[in-house]
Amino acid sequence: MSTQIWRHPGANPLKILIICFSQTGNTRKIAACIQQGILEATGTCQLCDLKTATQIDLSAFDLVGLGCPVFYYQEPLNVRDFISQLPELRGKKWFLFCTHGTIMGNIFHAMTTQLKNKGVVVIGYHDTYADVWMPFYPHPHYTTGHPDNQDFKEAQAFGHEIVKRRACYDAADTGVQPEAIPDEWAQNAALFTPQRMPKMFPPLNIDMDTCTQCQLCEAECPVDGIDVTASPPRLQTPCIYCWRCVNICPEKAIQADWTDLVKMAPKLYERYRYWLDQAAAANRFRWLVDPDSIDFTKPYYLQKK
Repeated sequence: MSTQIWRHPGANPLKILIICFSQTGNTRKIAACIQQGILEATGTCQLCDLKTATQIDLSAFDLVGLGCPVFYYQEPLNVRDFISQLPELRGKKWFLFCTHGTIMGNIFHAMTTQLKNKGVVVIGYHDTYADVWMPFYPHPHYTTGHPDNQDFKEAQAFGHEIVKRRACYDAADTGVQPEAIPDEWAQNAALFTPQRMPKMFPPLNIDMDTCTQCQLCEAECPVDGIDVTASPPRLQTPCIYCWRCVNICPEKAIQADWTDLVKMAPKLYERYRYWLDQAAAANRFRWLVDPDSIDFTKPYYLQKK
C-alpha cells in the first residue's frame, strides 16, 4: 500500500520528536506505534527517553510528543519536574499521550496547564489502557492484556492524525482545536502530593543480608533515588512511588509492610470495576481478563515470593 508523505510548506520537512517515560515498556510500545504512524505520514520522526530529552534543544522541533504512564491520577513527579524545567517555547506545537490502568485521571488537564505556562500549544491527546504492576495489588489486574494489537493500531492511527492536525494549525484552521480535557479528577490527584505521599505509603527498606548489590534497582530508578553501596544504603531519596525497584529486584531484597494497602484492595477494585464497566459500555474499554477471576489473596509481592 502506498503512503502519501506530508511535507511541510517550504524547503524543509517537519522536525518531529517523541519524548517517552516508560518503565515496564507499555508506554514505550505506544510511543513506537505513534512514531510509526508519523513516519508513514511524514518520513521523519525521532524517539527518545525523558532523561535524554533534557539534553535536546526542543525549540528546534516543529512538533513534540510527550508520553508517560499515569501515576495516582496524574503525571509522574519526574515528568512534572521535566515540564517545570522547560524553557520558554512560545507557539510550539506539542501532543500528549499516556498509558493507564482503570482511569486516565487528571493527567492531560494538568500537563496541558503546565505546558501552556511555557507557551506551548497542545494540539492533541491519546490514551491507552495498560497492565498494572503494584506490589499490593493482585496480578492479573483488570487491565492486564492491554495494550494489545488493537491498541497498537489505534496509536499508529493517532500518529497519522496528529500530523494532519499539525498541518491544519499551519493553515490557521481554527476548527482543529482538540477537545477540552476536564479536570474532574483534580481533587483525587491533589491528594497525592510529594509532601503527603511519604505518609500514605509504607517506607521501603533493603535487606542487606539478601541484597547482592547487583545495582539493578539503581539503574531502573527513574530519579536516581537509590544507592545500595552507600552506608547506610540510600533509598527513596528522591522517590516517585512507582515501586519499580520492588518489582524488579531479583533477590526480593527491597521490602515494605504492605498489609494495610492489601486490605484496601478489594474495596478499591469495586470502584475500578464500576469505572471499567462504564467505559466498556461506551466502547472505550475491552475486557481481556475475567474480572471475577481476580484473587485478592495473592498480591503481586507475595506472588514474587
